[in-house]
Amino acid sequence: MSMWLNLAKIDVELLESVQADPDLIGEIFFDDGQAPVGFQPETDMFGDDYRTLSAIAEGRAKAEHESAQWQECYPWLAAATGETGENDVEGYEFGYGPAFVLDPGQVTAVAQGLMGEGWGFGAARRDAAEGAHEGFEDLGPFYAAAAREGKAIVGGVS
Repeated sequence: MSMWLNLAKIDVELLESVQADPDLIGEIFFDDGQAPVGFQPETDMFGDDYRTLSAIAEGRAKAEHESAQWQECYPWLAAATGETGENDVEGYEFGYGPAFVLDPGQVTAVAQGLMGEGWGFGAARRDAAEGAHEGFEDLGPFYAAAAREGKAIVGGVS
């Protein structure tokens, strides 16, 4: 059984639309039709195996904090992956829980927090063929890019 973390950078107008109509989240991630206005799937997506990400975070928490509770040890990573539950979107289930959204201010705070916790600020490994961000090492750069662009984030685990 696989669990995949899906994140998308979206503009503020699309964020407002998603908050008003959570079904648009499915169009962003899973619809093969036309992407919503203001969204470029080729450059605005991030994906990673959630089980791998969780195992890395748990291992690091054990080594650095003698605790397997990575969500408590690394609150910015928890926020970046929707683990806090504070920004859940009512009305849209992603498969392994609700979708979540972060507004541009929250995205900036998460990007800075990820840097402070030491997550994923190595060389980005963008998929050359698709231009998409993929892999644990791209999480920090993905959030940093969203912050620079003034974008919001929508995501969840499928």
